[in-house]
Parts: sequence; structure tokens; C-alpha cells
Amino acid sequence: MSNVSATSSDDMNAFFAEVTAINEDITKLEQNITQIEELHDISLNSVSSEDQAARTNRQLEGITADTTQLSNRIKRRIKDIELANLRLARSPNIQIRSTQAKSLKDKFLKTLRRYQSSESEARKKYQGRMERQYKIVKPDATPAEIAQATESDNPQIFAQSVLQSTRYGDANRALREVQSRHDDIKKIEKTIVELNQLFIDMETLVTEQAEVMNTIEENTQQADTHLETGNKEVDVAIDNAKGARRKKWICFFISLILLIIIVIVVLKVVSRLVTFEML
Repeated sequence: MSNVSATSSDDMNAFFAEVTAINEDITKLEQNITQIEELHDISLNSVSSEDQAARTNRQLEGITADTTQLSNRIKRRIKDIELANLRLARSPNIQIRSTQAKSLKDKFLKTLRRYQSSESEARKKYQGRMERQYKIVKPDATPAEIAQATESDNPQIFAQSVLQSTRYGDANRALREVQSRHDDIKKIEKTIVELNQLFIDMETLVTEQAEVMNTIEENTQQADTHLETGNKEVDVAIDNAKGARRKKWICFFISLILLIIIVIVVLKVVSRLVTFEML
């Protein structure tokens, strides 16, 4: 089921289907990490031909690329759920949705930390293997020389030691392995950088979206307040208008009564005058 339906409305059936799908992806991610660890061990510990080593490296590259894509997909799907929860903050289901989202995020981050730790450990092992190979070429090498040769991006440093070595056959094999291990370390370092970025993304994206949603909520509340104030002002204006009309009618009736009184008085005076003249 598409995660679009899970994030477009408060459909809890679609929501739980998406939660299940993400959990399955995280389980797959854990399996991939285990497979990567096994391939690192094979690469480090086995005594194999160059063809076998190349095949192991291809497998490692493939599963690493798949794992990167899977990690990014999980990140996006969790983000979609968290953003939907922000939009549905007033939903009666928000507590359930938030709890599930937090559980997914915690599980994902725990898996990423395992992957990060595994890659860091593999890097140390590859580095140690390179150092041992360098000692084959130059047994009396100092720690500083070993560090310079194995950590430098310039393979010529190690190649020079090979040319100077009296154990050329062993040294030449060591050179090829060191070059291979150096490439492996660079790939691991790239993976670690990507994992660090994933951690950052998981923390910052929702924070930014939450700020946007808070701004929208504040603007909505301000609009509601302004509308309420406007309604009150309209009510006051209506009351004032009603009062003004009421006063006008009162003045009209008072004027009418006064006019009637005046007419009555005038009629009485006229009547008396007419009666007096007749006498």
C-alpha cells in the first residue's frame, strides 16, 4: 500500500499498514547490515584469489548501495508520517499516531547507530591490515612511517617502499592489497558520512516543518482572534445602531405627543373663542 494514503488523511487502517511496511523495511535494513558485516569479515580474513576477492568486493558494493537506498526510503516514509501528524495535531487519534511514529524513529536510529558502529569497526580492521602489510615490506618501519604510508591518498609513498624492499615478491603483493584496502576504507568513510547526514536529516527536517506548522497555527489563531474581535465590533455596531434607531423612535413619539397636546390646546382655545363671540 502506498504511503500517500497514510499521510493524506486520518485513515488509521492506512496508517497502520504504512507502519507495518516501514517496520518490514527496518528489518530488511538490519539483515543488510548483518550481510555487510559478514562480507567485511570474508574480505579481511579469507585467503582467496584475486577473482574471489573481486567478487566479494562487488557483492559488498552492491549490498552497500542497496542499503543506502533503503535507508533513505525509510527516512522519507518516517518523515511523511511525522509531517502528517503535525497536520493532524487536533485529531482524536494523534496520541496513537505520535507513539507509533516515535517507535519507528527510535528503531530506525538504533539500526543506523549499529550500522555506523559496524562500519567504524570495519575501518579500524582494514587500517590494521594495511599496517601489517606495510611491515611485511618494511619490518623496521616506525609508527609515523606506517601512518604516513597507510593514511596518505598518494599510493606512491607505499610504492617507493616496495621498490626499496629486498622482499620484492611479498612487497608487491602487499602493495596490491594495501591499494585495495585503501579503496575499501574510502568507501567505508563515504558510508559513515552518509550515515551522519541521515542522523542530521532525521533531527532537522521535522523540526523545520514543525516551525512551519507552528507559524501556520499561530497565523490561524491570529485570524480567528481577529475574526472574533471583528464579530464583537460588528455586534457592538449593531447594538449601537439599534440604540440609535430606538432613540429616534422615542424622539418621534415624544414629538408626536407634544404635537397632539398642542393641537388639543389650540382646539380648546379656538372653541372657547367661538363660544365667547356667539354670546
